[in-house]
Amino acid sequence: MGSSGLARLQGLFAVYKPPGLKWLHVRETVELQLLKGLNAQQPSAPEQHVRFLLGPVEGSEEKKLTLTATSVPSLTTHRLVRGPAFRNLKIGVGHRLDVQASGVLVLAVGHGRSLLTDMYDAHLTKDYTVRGLLGKATDNFCEDGQLIEKTTYDHVTRERLDRILAMIQGSHQKALVMMRPSLEPPPSAGQRPVSFVWQMALGE
Repeated sequence: MGSSGLARLQGLFAVYKPPGLKWLHVRETVELQLLKGLNAQQPSAPEQHVRFLLGPVEGSEEKKLTLTATSVPSLTTHRLVRGPAFRNLKIGVGHRLDVQASGVLVLAVGHGRSLLTDMYDAHLTKDYTVRGLLGKATDNFCEDGQLIEKTTYDHVTRERLDRILAMIQGSHQKALVMMRPSLEPPPSAGQRPVSFVWQMALGE
């Protein structure tokens, strides 16, 4: 693509992050692939410089040497001398996903990086699919963590799950309404942790 290709790399785009992979690794992989494309273009013809080279006099039988003006290519911009033309590329990340999470990762390049703030301030709707296992608890709240507790879950019903999910959804909607642009909402003095709310709702 070269420098002309770099000028066309402007905007936002989405990539899929699989589970078990850090978001930073995904960003670095995308950057590497874009750099490969930028550096894959055939380099332009090298500039010609005039050099005075020592050589024999044409048409003379005597072994005399003279300086002759000769056009030679300049190798200062050659790829093997200078290395890759593009070594890094600034790529912005719209949001971050946990290692075990999978989903869409929004990346930005060029002038698109300035749009990430506008996208964040727009408070676009996000859709999450949560998978959990009842009756077990790990030290890091993930399936690959060390098991620290096991219990029964016969008391957990669909009705109680729907009730607690409605409570969580309502609290998040309230926080979204109260949120000011570019500022996190201040914690409420009477707000209880989500884990405590779960225990209260499921233990009734």
